[in-house]
Amino acid sequence: QLSGTIPATFGNLLNLEELELQNNRLEGPIPPEFGNMESISFLSVEQNGLTGTIPASIFRGPRGLEILYLNDNNLNGPIPETYGQSPRLKDLWLNDNALTGTLPIIAEGEFLFLEELLINFNDLTGVVDDSLCLIRNDTDPGGNLGVFHSDCQPSADGGAPQIQCRCCTACFE
Repeated sequence: QLSGTIPATFGNLLNLEELELQNNRLEGPIPPEFGNMESISFLSVEQNGLTGTIPASIFRGPRGLEILYLNDNNLNGPIPETYGQSPRLKDLWLNDNALTGTLPIIAEGEFLFLEELLINFNDLTGVVDDSLCLIRNDTDPGGNLGVFHSDCQPSADGGAPQIQCRCCTACFE
């Protein structure tokens, strides 16, 4: 198993297409330099001990990013407003972290290829905007989003859910 921090110099690997660092003991932040990896299509840092916020550059830089697994870490703070700007993104797993705030609205033309969005088991609150509901694969004209998990189930004590979501495919407490 790998341990320590992820080197920022990984951002210099401009021709790297896949980086799999999951299931290790990595700590510290996700380097913002990951946004420089122009050719990356698959990036997995899930199931580590990563901390800090998600760098906005990770959604703006790599134009071919299709799979991004950041789940099962200790990431905190809000989801970057830029999260919809990865034009080819299919899977975005942010579940099982300590993310806060509300899920940002997406602009028309964003997340055209998104199939899976997992945001459950975080500290997110608020209402999921209709912009995300419109990219579900069962709407007209619709999109490709078929799996959308959030913390939209009422609590066991009858309290309100953390997130109000009319289009999530699975709700968790």
